[in-house]
Amino acid sequence: CDEGTFATTEVTLFDSKGAELTEQRRSEQRWKALQKAPKPNGLQLRLIRHACKQAGREVAANIAESPKKKVKATLGAGIVANRDGAIVTNHHVVSQCATITVIDQKKKRHTATLVGSDLKNDLALLRAEGRFPKAATFRRDDPIEAGESVTVVGYPLAAILGTDPNVNFGYVTALAGLRGDSSRFQVAAPIHKGNSGGPVLDQSGRVAGIVTAKLNARAVEKRTGDRPENIGFAVRGDLAQTFLERYDVRLQTESGEAKLENTEVAAIGRAVTVLIACRKTP
Repeated sequence: CDEGTFATTEVTLFDSKGAELTEQRRSEQRWKALQKAPKPNGLQLRLIRHACKQAGREVAANIAESPKKKVKATLGAGIVANRDGAIVTNHHVVSQCATITVIDQKKKRHTATLVGSDLKNDLALLRAEGRFPKAATFRRDDPIEAGESVTVVGYPLAAILGTDPNVNFGYVTALAGLRGDSSRFQVAAPIHKGNSGGPVLDQSGRVAGIVTAKLNARAVEKRTGDRPENIGFAVRGDLAQTFLERYDVRLQTESGEAKLENTEVAAIGRAVTVLIACRKTP
Protein backbone atom coordinates (compact mmCIF):
# COMPACT_ATOMS: atom_id res chain seq x y z
CA CYS A 1 0.00 0.00 0.00
CA ASP A 2 2.87 2.39 0.79
CA GLU A 3 4.62 1.74 -2.52
CA GLY A 4 1.53 1.26 -4.66
CA THR A 5 2.87 -1.86 -6.38
CA PHE A 6 1.69 -5.45 -6.86
CA ALA A 7 3.02 -8.89 -7.75
CA THR A 8 1.59 -12.39 -8.19
CA THR A 9 2.38 -14.51 -5.13
CA GLU A 10 0.47 -17.70 -5.88
CA VAL A 11 -1.14 -19.34 -8.92
CA THR A 12 -3.48 -22.35 -8.86
CA LEU A 13 -4.90 -24.00 -12.01
CA PHE A 14 -8.14 -26.02 -12.14
CA ASP A 15 -9.73 -28.15 -14.84
CA SER A 16 -13.26 -27.69 -16.20
CA LYS A 17 -14.70 -29.88 -13.42
CA GLY A 18 -13.06 -27.87 -10.67
CA ALA A 19 -10.31 -30.34 -9.83
CA GLU A 20 -6.99 -28.77 -8.93
CA LEU A 21 -4.28 -29.39 -11.54
CA THR A 22 -1.23 -27.53 -10.30
CA GLU A 23 -0.18 -24.91 -7.80
CA GLN A 24 2.77 -22.53 -7.81
CA ARG A 25 3.96 -20.39 -4.92
CA ARG A 26 6.59 -17.68 -5.02
CA SER A 27 8.88 -16.91 -2.12
CA GLU A 28 8.63 -13.50 -0.50
CA GLN A 29 12.00 -12.53 -1.96
CA ARG A 30 10.87 -13.58 -5.42
CA TRP A 31 7.54 -11.73 -5.50
CA LYS A 32 9.06 -8.60 -3.97
CA ALA A 33 11.57 -8.57 -6.80
CA LEU A 34 8.73 -8.80 -9.35
CA GLN A 35 6.61 -5.98 -7.95
CA LYS A 36 5.44 -3.37 -10.44
CA ALA A 37 3.02 -0.47 -10.66
CA PRO A 38 -0.53 -1.20 -11.84
CA LYS A 39 -2.01 0.32 -14.99
CA PRO A 40 -4.37 3.26 -14.47
CA ASN A 41 -8.02 2.16 -14.16
CA GLY A 42 -7.00 -1.53 -14.39
CA LEU A 43 -8.16 -4.55 -12.36
CA GLN A 44 -4.94 -4.65 -10.34
CA LEU A 45 -5.45 -1.07 -9.20
CA ARG A 46 -8.98 -1.85 -8.02
CA LEU A 47 -7.72 -4.92 -6.13
CA ILE A 48 -4.96 -2.91 -4.44
CA ARG A 49 -7.45 -0.24 -3.38
CA HIS A 50 -9.80 -2.91 -1.99
CA ALA A 51 -7.06 -4.78 -0.13
CA CYS A 52 -5.61 -1.62 1.39
CA LYS A 53 -9.05 -0.48 2.48
CA GLN A 54 -9.66 -3.85 4.19
CA ALA A 55 -6.34 -3.46 5.99
CA GLY A 56 -7.17 0.08 7.07
CA ARG A 57 -4.35 1.53 5.00
CA GLU A 58 -4.15 4.39 2.52
CA VAL A 59 -2.99 3.52 -0.97
CA ALA A 60 0.04 5.35 -2.35
CA ALA A 61 -0.72 8.65 -4.05
CA ASN A 62 1.42 7.76 -7.08
CA ILE A 63 -1.19 5.30 -8.37
CA ALA A 64 -4.18 7.60 -8.34
CA GLU A 65 -6.66 6.70 -11.05
CA SER A 66 -6.44 8.75 -14.23
CA PRO A 67 -9.70 10.22 -15.52
CA LYS A 68 -11.50 7.95 -17.97
CA LYS A 69 -11.86 9.18 -21.50
CA LYS A 70 -15.42 9.78 -22.51
CA VAL A 71 -16.35 7.76 -25.57
CA LYS A 72 -19.32 8.95 -27.57
CA ALA A 73 -21.17 6.55 -29.86
CA THR A 74 -23.74 7.51 -32.47
CA LEU A 75 -25.99 5.24 -34.47
CA GLY A 76 -27.32 5.52 -37.99
CA ALA A 77 -28.34 3.38 -40.94
CA GLY A 78 -26.71 2.35 -44.19
CA ILE A 79 -27.58 0.55 -47.40
CA VAL A 80 -25.73 -2.49 -48.75
CA ALA A 81 -24.75 -1.22 -52.21
CA ASN A 82 -23.16 -4.49 -53.25
CA ARG A 83 -22.47 -7.85 -51.65
CA ASP A 84 -18.73 -7.21 -51.50
CA GLY A 85 -19.15 -4.81 -48.58
CA ALA A 86 -19.84 -1.42 -50.16
CA ILE A 87 -22.16 0.51 -47.82
CA VAL A 88 -23.66 3.90 -48.68
CA THR A 89 -24.86 6.19 -45.90
CA ASN A 90 -24.89 9.86 -44.90
CA HIS A 91 -21.65 11.74 -44.41
CA HIS A 92 -22.91 13.09 -41.09
CA VAL A 93 -23.47 9.53 -39.79
CA VAL A 94 -19.78 8.61 -40.13
CA SER A 95 -18.08 11.98 -39.71
CA GLN A 96 -15.09 12.00 -37.31
CA CYS A 97 -15.43 8.35 -36.26
CA ALA A 98 -12.57 6.66 -34.42
CA THR A 99 -14.05 3.27 -35.34
CA ILE A 100 -17.01 2.22 -37.51
CA THR A 101 -18.95 -1.01 -37.07
CA VAL A 102 -21.63 -2.25 -39.44
CA ILE A 103 -24.23 -4.67 -38.03
CA ASP A 104 -26.44 -6.57 -40.47
CA GLN A 105 -29.95 -7.95 -39.97
CA LYS A 106 -28.58 -11.21 -38.54
CA LYS A 107 -26.61 -9.21 -35.92
CA LYS A 108 -23.28 -10.05 -37.54
CA ARG A 109 -20.72 -7.32 -36.94
CA HIS A 110 -18.39 -6.04 -39.67
CA THR A 111 -15.52 -3.59 -39.17
CA ALA A 112 -15.78 -0.81 -41.75
CA THR A 113 -13.59 2.00 -43.08
CA LEU A 114 -14.54 5.28 -44.71
CA VAL A 115 -13.69 5.26 -48.43
CA GLY A 116 -15.03 8.64 -49.53
CA SER A 117 -17.57 11.39 -48.86
CA ASP A 118 -19.68 13.92 -50.71
CA LEU A 119 -20.32 16.68 -48.18
CA LYS A 120 -22.65 18.68 -50.43
CA ASN A 121 -25.05 15.77 -50.89
CA ASP A 122 -24.38 14.30 -47.41
CA LEU A 123 -23.23 10.94 -48.79
CA ALA A 124 -20.48 8.59 -47.68
CA LEU A 125 -19.12 5.25 -48.89
CA LEU A 126 -17.92 2.61 -46.42
CA ARG A 127 -16.07 -0.60 -47.11
CA ALA A 128 -17.11 -3.31 -44.64
CA GLU A 129 -15.19 -6.52 -44.10
CA GLY A 130 -16.80 -9.71 -45.39
CA ARG A 131 -19.63 -10.38 -47.80
CA PHE A 132 -23.36 -9.73 -47.43
CA PRO A 133 -26.15 -12.10 -48.51
CA LYS A 134 -28.19 -9.40 -50.28
CA ALA A 135 -27.61 -6.00 -51.87
CA ALA A 136 -30.01 -3.19 -52.73
CA THR A 137 -31.45 -2.53 -56.18
CA PHE A 138 -31.44 1.13 -57.21
CA ARG A 139 -34.18 2.79 -59.24
CA ARG A 140 -33.10 3.59 -62.80
CA ASP A 141 -34.56 5.98 -65.41
CA ASP A 142 -37.75 6.68 -63.41
CA PRO A 143 -37.83 10.16 -61.83
CA ILE A 144 -39.50 10.24 -58.43
CA GLU A 145 -43.02 11.69 -58.51
CA ALA A 146 -45.07 13.59 -55.95
CA GLY A 147 -47.69 11.36 -54.38
CA GLU A 148 -45.72 8.12 -54.72
CA SER A 149 -45.95 5.70 -51.84
CA VAL A 150 -42.58 5.01 -50.24
CA THR A 151 -41.12 2.84 -47.49
CA VAL A 152 -38.51 4.15 -45.05
CA VAL A 153 -36.22 1.68 -43.25
CA GLY A 154 -33.78 2.47 -40.46
CA TYR A 155 -33.02 2.23 -36.76
CA PRO A 156 -34.90 5.10 -35.10
CA LEU A 157 -34.14 5.57 -31.40
CA ALA A 158 -32.31 2.23 -31.33
CA ALA A 159 -31.37 2.60 -27.65
CA ILE A 160 -35.09 2.52 -26.83
CA LEU A 161 -36.73 0.59 -29.67
CA GLY A 162 -34.00 -1.99 -30.23
CA THR A 163 -31.73 -2.86 -33.14
CA ASP A 164 -34.14 -4.61 -35.48
CA PRO A 165 -34.68 -2.69 -38.73
CA ASN A 166 -37.73 -0.44 -38.33
CA VAL A 167 -40.14 0.05 -41.25
CA ASN A 168 -42.45 3.03 -41.85
CA PHE A 169 -44.68 3.90 -44.78
CA GLY A 170 -45.41 7.30 -46.27
CA TYR A 171 -45.45 9.17 -49.55
CA VAL A 172 -43.51 11.77 -51.50
CA THR A 173 -44.89 15.24 -50.78
CA ALA A 174 -42.56 17.48 -52.83
CA LEU A 175 -39.75 17.10 -55.37
CA ALA A 176 -37.37 19.56 -53.69
CA GLY A 177 -35.94 20.10 -50.23
CA LEU A 178 -35.57 23.22 -48.12
CA ARG A 179 -35.70 26.42 -50.16
CA GLY A 180 -36.10 24.48 -53.39
CA ASP A 181 -32.98 22.30 -53.02
CA SER A 182 -33.21 20.04 -56.10
CA SER A 183 -30.82 17.43 -54.66
CA ARG A 184 -33.49 16.43 -52.11
CA PHE A 185 -37.14 15.46 -52.08
CA GLN A 186 -39.64 15.54 -49.23
CA VAL A 187 -41.38 12.57 -47.68
CA ALA A 188 -44.22 12.36 -45.21
CA ALA A 189 -43.15 9.47 -42.95
CA PRO A 190 -42.01 9.15 -39.32
CA ILE A 191 -38.25 9.85 -39.24
CA HIS A 192 -36.11 10.02 -36.11
CA LYS A 193 -32.48 9.79 -35.03
CA GLY A 194 -31.18 6.50 -36.39
CA ASN A 195 -33.05 6.77 -39.71
CA SER A 196 -30.27 8.84 -41.30
CA GLY A 197 -28.53 6.94 -44.09
CA GLY A 198 -31.36 4.44 -44.51
CA PRO A 199 -33.21 3.79 -47.76
CA VAL A 200 -36.37 5.33 -49.14
CA LEU A 201 -37.83 2.51 -51.24
CA ASP A 202 -40.41 2.77 -53.98
CA GLN A 203 -43.26 0.30 -54.45
CA SER A 204 -40.99 -2.04 -56.39
CA GLY A 205 -38.51 -2.26 -53.51
CA ARG A 206 -35.91 -0.16 -55.32
CA VAL A 207 -33.84 2.56 -53.62
CA ALA A 208 -35.30 5.89 -54.72
CA GLY A 209 -33.53 8.01 -52.11
CA ILE A 210 -31.51 8.06 -48.89
CA VAL A 211 -32.88 9.61 -45.70
CA THR A 212 -30.79 12.62 -44.69
CA ALA A 213 -32.79 14.81 -42.28
CA LYS A 214 -36.16 15.82 -40.89
CA LEU A 215 -37.66 19.24 -40.35
CA ASN A 216 -37.06 20.56 -36.84
CA ALA A 217 -40.69 20.82 -35.78
CA ARG A 218 -39.92 22.56 -32.48
CA ALA A 219 -37.85 25.28 -34.15
CA VAL A 220 -40.53 25.86 -36.79
CA GLU A 221 -43.25 26.06 -34.13
CA LYS A 222 -41.21 28.58 -32.15
CA ARG A 223 -40.78 30.73 -35.24
CA THR A 224 -44.23 30.41 -36.87
CA GLY A 225 -46.57 29.13 -34.17
CA ASP A 226 -47.41 26.10 -36.34
CA ARG A 227 -45.94 22.66 -35.54
CA PRO A 228 -45.31 20.57 -38.68
CA GLU A 229 -45.43 16.77 -38.45
CA ASN A 230 -43.53 14.04 -40.32
CA ILE A 231 -41.65 16.18 -42.82
CA GLY A 232 -38.46 14.43 -43.83
CA PHE A 233 -35.87 14.88 -46.55
CA ALA A 234 -34.06 12.36 -48.71
CA VAL A 235 -31.13 12.63 -51.11
CA ARG A 236 -32.21 11.66 -54.63
CA GLY A 237 -31.30 8.10 -55.54
CA ASP A 238 -29.73 9.04 -58.87
CA LEU A 239 -27.25 11.30 -57.07
CA ALA A 240 -26.33 8.40 -54.80
CA GLN A 241 -25.76 6.21 -57.87
CA THR A 242 -23.48 8.81 -59.46
CA PHE A 243 -21.55 9.09 -56.19
CA LEU A 244 -21.07 5.30 -55.95
CA GLU A 245 -20.07 4.95 -59.60
CA ARG A 246 -17.35 7.52 -58.96
CA TYR A 247 -15.74 4.89 -56.72
CA ASP A 248 -16.36 2.03 -59.20
CA VAL A 249 -18.99 0.39 -56.99
CA ARG A 250 -20.94 -2.21 -58.96
CA LEU A 251 -24.68 -1.63 -58.50
CA GLN A 252 -27.89 -3.44 -59.28
CA THR A 253 -30.36 -1.14 -61.06
CA GLU A 254 -33.83 -1.77 -62.47
CA SER A 255 -36.61 0.24 -64.09
CA GLY A 256 -40.31 -0.32 -64.71
CA GLU A 257 -40.86 -3.13 -62.24
CA ALA A 258 -44.32 -4.14 -61.00
CA LYS A 259 -45.62 -2.87 -57.65
CA LEU A 260 -45.15 -5.13 -54.65
CA GLU A 261 -47.13 -5.58 -51.46
CA ASN A 262 -46.02 -3.50 -48.47
CA THR A 263 -44.84 -6.63 -46.68
CA GLU A 264 -42.66 -7.58 -49.64
CA VAL A 265 -41.07 -4.12 -49.83
CA ALA A 266 -40.50 -4.18 -46.07
CA ALA A 267 -38.71 -7.54 -46.30
CA ILE A 268 -36.45 -6.23 -49.07
CA GLY A 269 -35.64 -3.09 -47.11
CA ARG A 270 -34.85 -4.96 -43.91
CA ALA A 271 -32.51 -7.32 -45.76
CA VAL A 272 -30.37 -4.53 -47.29
CA THR A 273 -30.35 -2.01 -44.42
CA VAL A 274 -27.59 -2.15 -41.84
CA LEU A 275 -27.01 -0.47 -38.49
CA ILE A 276 -23.91 1.75 -38.36
CA ALA A 277 -22.23 2.36 -35.02
CA CYS A 278 -19.74 5.23 -34.96
CA ARG A 279 -17.51 5.53 -31.91
CA LYS A 280 -15.99 8.95 -31.33
CA THR A 281 -13.33 9.96 -28.83
CA PRO A 282 -12.54 13.49 -27.66
